[in-house]
Amino acid sequence: MKYFSLFFLVFLFALSGCASHQQPANPDKSSNPLILPSSFSGRIPCPDCDGIDIVLNLKKGGLYQLRKTSIRGKTWDSVAEIGRWKYDRTNNLIVLGNRRGSLKTLQLVDRTTLRLQDVEGKKIPGDQNYELHKNPAMDPFPDAVRMRGMYSAHAGKGFFTECTSGIRFPVARGKDYRHLEKAYDTTPHGQDESFLVLLEGSLINKPTPDEETGAEALVVTRFLNIFPEQDCRGDHRRLSLFNTTWKLIEVDNKPITLTKGQDEPYVIFDIKGNRMHGFSGCNRFFGTYLIKGEIFVFNKMAATRMACMKGLSLEDAFLDAMRKTEAYRLQDGILELRDRNEHILARLQAGT
Repeated sequence: MKYFSLFFLVFLFALSGCASHQQPANPDKSSNPLILPSSFSGRIPCPDCDGIDIVLNLKKGGLYQLRKTSIRGKTWDSVAEIGRWKYDRTNNLIVLGNRRGSLKTLQLVDRTTLRLQDVEGKKIPGDQNYELHKNPAMDPFPDAVRMRGMYSAHAGKGFFTECTSGIRFPVARGKDYRHLEKAYDTTPHGQDESFLVLLEGSLINKPTPDEETGAEALVVTRFLNIFPEQDCRGDHRRLSLFNTTWKLIEVDNKPITLTKGQDEPYVIFDIKGNRMHGFSGCNRFFGTYLIKGEIFVFNKMAATRMACMKGLSLEDAFLDAMRKTEAYRLQDGILELRDRNEHILARLQAGT
């Protein structure tokens, strides 16, 4: 009995020893073996300068930051960019951006070493050094880079979704944010509608981590332009407030009824000059509008003075609704004109 117990204990010990020497299984075979975030740096050869200093930050969520500094004697020229990176598990490569190109593909030698490859993702011939080594700490990367993305704001908070990476950042107030905010507020838009913007900015760590973007926010160092009618791909946007024929379908909580041959009341908001014009049921009207965020006011309205047998009561109600308008909502092809207390004055539908 003692021999059996001793044999059993030896067996258990051997079994546990074998288990302890087994390599832990990788829970996610699609994930890369890097410890993130990581910062790599090194100096590589340059055909027409003394060398190029490379700094590369690889972060969770697929964001990279890349700085290339060309050294020429006592002078240097530095360029920086951000974008999305991915891990090519088949070839063990880190690829920066959507396409492989110059200084955009790196061989993963180990967790602390990356080797720059040629444009085809192959080793660069020769004995020169093209390796980047892991830094003890992350590079703070204060560089301002040119960025394109979709910007929106609501309740005093702005958000920027960078086009190449698709990563969404909260926008910090300060520096040139006021110009971005003004351009967005003065461009007619629906609630929470986003616009394509071009800017220069940098990323900073926030005191309190954000649920969506970790601990980083975008600081706008220079606002360049806003493109209301485009998205990240350059395609025309979906339905928007301006340059659309908005046909009146309801006023004073009552659906409108038209007699045979009567034209539909409508209004069109021109993006240039904040001008508007339309038809109120009997006469044509025109004027301007003011917009800031969700505040929307009709201004300097005037109309023709035609005598009509029909449509006068509808016209009076429509014009009165516009005069009382101080806010609006745009959703699912319906434009709501609202007063200062958010009561709906009229509803309009996008025409074809």
